[in-house]
Amino acid sequence: MSEDNLTLPEAVPADAAIDSAAVPAPARRKAPARSARKTPPDAASADALPTPGEASAAEVTAPATKPKAKRAPRKPKAVEAAPLDVVTADLFASAEVALPALEVAPELPNAEPEAIPEAPVAAPDAPPQLDAAQEPAAPLDVALADAGALESSPEAEGDDEPGAADEVVDGAADEATVEAPRRKRKRRRGRGERSPAAAGEQVEMPGLGEVDGDADVEPVSGDVPGESLASVIETSAPVEAASEPEPLPPLTILSLGLEQPPVLSAAAHAALRSARLILGSADALDRLQDLGLEAPQRLCAADAVHLEVRSAGHAGSVLVVVGDAAGDGPAPELLAELGPAHVRVLPGVGRVQAACAALGVSAEIVSVVDLRRAPLAALRGQLRAHRLLAVPLADAEAPRAVARLLLDCGFDRARVWVCEFPAAGLQARAWLASELVELRDPVDARAVLVIATGPSSGAFSELPGLSDAALGEGAPAALPLAARLLALAWLQPAAWESGWAISDGEASLALEWARAVPTARVRAVGIEPNLLGVSLQEAGIGENLAATPAASPLRCREWPMPDAVFIRGAAGLSDWLVAAWARLAPGGRLVATAEDDQARTDLLAFSAEVPAEAWQEVSLARGETVAGRLRFAPGAPVRLALWRKPALS
Repeated sequence: MSEDNLTLPEAVPADAAIDSAAVPAPARRKAPARSARKTPPDAASADALPTPGEASAAEVTAPATKPKAKRAPRKPKAVEAAPLDVVTADLFASAEVALPALEVAPELPNAEPEAIPEAPVAAPDAPPQLDAAQEPAAPLDVALADAGALESSPEAEGDDEPGAADEVVDGAADEATVEAPRRKRKRRRGRGERSPAAAGEQVEMPGLGEVDGDADVEPVSGDVPGESLASVIETSAPVEAASEPEPLPPLTILSLGLEQPPVLSAAAHAALRSARLILGSADALDRLQDLGLEAPQRLCAADAVHLEVRSAGHAGSVLVVVGDAAGDGPAPELLAELGPAHVRVLPGVGRVQAACAALGVSAEIVSVVDLRRAPLAALRGQLRAHRLLAVPLADAEAPRAVARLLLDCGFDRARVWVCEFPAAGLQARAWLASELVELRDPVDARAVLVIATGPSSGAFSELPGLSDAALGEGAPAALPLAARLLALAWLQPAAWESGWAISDGEASLALEWARAVPTARVRAVGIEPNLLGVSLQEAGIGENLAATPAASPLRCREWPMPDAVFIRGAAGLSDWLVAAWARLAPGGRLVATAEDDQARTDLLAFSAEVPAEAWQEVSLARGETVAGRLRFAPGAPVRLALWRKPALS
């Protein structure tokens, strides 16, 4: 390059040089050095802070730029913003000097707020030129971040207007600065909620969602606080419990036993003291006089207990019974009428238990025939050889009637113990049946007879298989003995079951059934009751057999559901099979016989619809002696079929 191409610098005028020297060059932005937040400032840094009304050289020379608003990340909506009047630590206060508060411009409705002169500490872009050792302990960025977090609270969400950026910066110096109208999601703040700081008072800034525990914060919503709601519930719960009356206990049937005064359990005493009403006979109520009960008492007769309980109401009442409530009282009948849920029975020692204990006999091997609930015919059905029977009496003439029955049934060697219960205690006397018939001494009407039958003279059969003499006039038309025994073996009647024996004009199988199971309930269909009455006495049947005259199959819908049914083939066999199968209980058995071709056809037709479980045909020949020779007359074969109804799973 030649010297011609070189250009000399232009001469600067003197005036210009003087002006340039007078005006200093713009200060270059210098990032302040950060120190520990908790380092206390020294006296030098406090002296270096500008005083109110003065401006530093950096502020004079720094260009007037509007700081950019900084927004802190939004906090969860579940955290409510702290009220503005909460006192927190001042980030700009030093150990000796406090920053002055700015004057607040009046708020104009529906108008943009006027620009407020920036405080010396509100300009983050141009901090004062201080040494590293004299810088404030808390940087302005932290204050701006705190102010931004306050603006991003759930109450301030949704502020997108331009005035929001100025509010962030101004809130770092004084949060009481008037804010511009903004869109609220919950509610608009009133003017009284923001009280500006007084002149010369320390500027306060709330923490990030932290509420002082000593401050009384009024809840925004109208909900009741948790502690207040819990206290309301605690105080209202006893009122609700007291408003609901307690349910009355069920009817209590209390056994007083036979001792005087009665020896009662703790449950019995509690039932008597909490009773609403006490019912009982004169003897039972007299035994309670020494207990000092306050509940009202009502006298009721033994045969009117059901009416008295119904009129007085069973809930909360107590029925007292002398002896055992189940054996000597009406507990079984009341349980059947009201149900187990409404009746409570407190047992005790009854007359039967006391009589057996006095004789050294276990009550478990004794069959009880209560003549207070059943007629004398019930005892006839229970008579077997070498059996023990306990018979509570209903009147004073019953002992002689029982002895006469024993003699008529062939038990003339039976032994009878008469157990009486006077005031002095139990007394037992032994008699033979033949002696008891001639007894003329008075007997207690509440006595208990304990009978040992002994051997039988053979008047009644012990096992199924009634003789022709027991069948009486119906013996020629009776079902053959072999067929009766096979039918009973297939039916397998139980002591607690009920059944039908359908046969036109004769009741041989019904008599066998009632005699074999004296506690079963048997209905003989197709025979007159007057004809059946004679056979009952001859066969030793009790009162468990009832007769029904000729009836149609449709009428069986009115009868109780049977557990076992026997049908002897005759006219209308097909209709009876369909009706009986429809009424048969689940798990029940149906046995039918056929003795002619039409009956056999009906059995086969019904088995085509409902398959039979078993088939059997019995052919019998009856032997007779004619002119000194034994001859057998063959009888008609009897075909039997068995059906069993499926039980409920």
